[in-house]
Amino acid sequence: MSNMSIVNISLPGYNAGKYLRKSVESIHKQTNTSSELFIIDDGSTDGRIDFLIHVTDGRIYLMKRNHSYIATLNYGFSISCGKCIARMDFDNKMFPARLGEQVTVFEADKDIMIYVSYMKRMGGENVYDSGLRGTIGLFANTLLLSNLIVYLIVIIRMDYLRTSQLNYQLEYIYAEGHNLWAEVACLGEVFYIISKSLLEYYISEVQVSCVHNLQQCETAGRIRNETLNLLIKNCLKKCVAHIEKLYNTYMLLNKDNLLDDDYIFYGFYQFFSRILADDEY
Repeated sequence: MSNMSIVNISLPGYNAGKYLRKSVESIHKQTNTSSELFIIDDGSTDGRIDFLIHVTDGRIYLMKRNHSYIATLNYGFSISCGKCIARMDFDNKMFPARLGEQVTVFEADKDIMIYVSYMKRMGGENVYDSGLRGTIGLFANTLLLSNLIVYLIVIIRMDYLRTSQLNYQLEYIYAEGHNLWAEVACLGEVFYIISKSLLEYYISEVQVSCVHNLQQCETAGRIRNETLNLLIKNCLKKCVAHIEKLYNTYMLLNKDNLLDDDYIFYGFYQFFSRILADDEY
């Protein structure tokens, strides 16, 4: 493996080999060629990756591992030796400009650690468009609404990952990316959103969001609660009385089935949006 490439692409997958050929082809078509591809087979049993045996491109590496979802994701981090790591899955396709555009902003501002863009559903409209663009800082409150950073289209500075000792955590399996960004938010980092689609997202029967949807939703709810508790803990002293009143009122209304969880999280999002704008927070 070379340590000269700008981008290492981590491409882990389980039993989604029938989509992999198009995914690899999309990487070959990138306008930015300073990259290496690590295809990490997470103990697949579908036999659909055999075509890689005949691929002679020296920038492509195939690793086979026993099936262990989180361990395989973290292995992708551990073997990367470029300046940054790009994530995608077996059933995704990069648009030709993806790496080029992300690397351009990556090299323009050394203080930004994470870069993301919108993405598009294959054969359809954008499935992820947060409406945000440019540099986004102090974003912990936004995680009360949803996960703004989609791991499929992210690139991260490798020196930042190593220094911060960030990894995917087993206890947040199937919402591990959401938790990772919550940790990044707690560290006070910022990220950059390119406001265009740079990846096509195929909705397949083997996706985690389909196979483990219920557990994913439950874990995401737990992450939102943990993020809210952290925001409350770090709240300005002058706001403690307000937050206590707001919290107690919301909990009472929720207990009486007058407010649902999403409305409560949105209320706290609005509250902390104002608080986070305070330079003293």
